Amino acid sequence: MAQTKKKRKTKHRGTQAGTVESRGRTSRPRSASQARQQSLQRKQNQRLARAVQPPSWRGAAIRAGFAAGIFMVVLIVMKQPIVSSVLIGLVMFGMYIPMGFYMDKFLYDRRMKREARQREQG
Repeated sequence: MAQTKKKRKTKHRGTQAGTVESRGRTSRPRSASQARQQSLQRKQNQRLARAVQPPSWRGAAIRAGFAAGIFMVVLIVMKQPIVSSVLIGLVMFGMYIPMGFYMDKFLYDRRMKREARQREQG
């Protein structure tokens, strides 16, 4: 038997608040250029959100561990004794943490001052 009612092409989009969006392309842009523009804007916002985070000791420790680990591996590959390579790596790790944190803090403060200046001017 032939179907009498026209079948819907998209689902009803209900939200937890109880509202129902209309049928059609409710969540997607209408054209490829709009999709590209929205995607670029979203990526730029994510990049800015990542860049504006204040420095943390945890981030400095992670970077210091990575750098000290590479330094240790290079020393071991260059045929240095393993014990001395590990000790030098630990010393480098201890030095890199505060150096990295204060470098991040300096760059963060400089970025915040520049953004404040731009907000005042424009």
